[in-house]
Amino acid sequence: MAYGFKPVKMAGSRYDTGGFVEVPIENDTLGTPIYNGGTVLYTIANTTIASGISTNDSPRDAAGPSVGVLVGARWVNSAGEPKWGNHYDGASTNEAASAYAFVVPLDGVIFQIQGNLAWDTKYIGWECLVTGSGGVAATGNSSLSLLQVTADATAGAIIPLGVLENGNELTSTPDVLVRFAAAGIATKPLF
Repeated sequence: MAYGFKPVKMAGSRYDTGGFVEVPIENDTLGTPIYNGGTVLYTIANTTIASGISTNDSPRDAAGPSVGVLVGARWVNSAGEPKWGNHYDGASTNEAASAYAFVVPLDGVIFQIQGNLAWDTKYIGWECLVTGSGGVAATGNSSLSLLQVTADATAGAIIPLGVLENGNELTSTPDVLVRFAAAGIATKPLF
């Protein structure tokens, strides 16, 4: 079963922090769930209601860049009760201006995602896309998985680096380590 992106380590010579930033969820998308491991974009608008995080099930290069991956959320439900979860539930009755996403920024982070083909080193380095959308409410996990290719995909933004050698590298759904190409990372806002 697909699970979206999981941050696993920092890239380069920086230290591992496991950190995330807390960012408001767009008020006008309160009725849309955002799943753990799903990519998100940030909309900057001249109205508060249209500014903030929303889901981005099609992370791409400049055609649809993302700011990060959702790893949790907090909000206030219609009864005024504070809620926390590994994903945002998307209840349209949640209180406006009370929903926040916990987001791991894409820059310099290596993620793990489920691939769609048995692993081979020939997939390393090509710009890939993802398949799937939404997620599973019972687990809170995203349904995104990697479309492995042997030539750059048009508008591809995800680059395979290798595979986790955890016993499933020989299955048709290996755990692949990836990073995002610079063109697929939105620079505004800069976290």
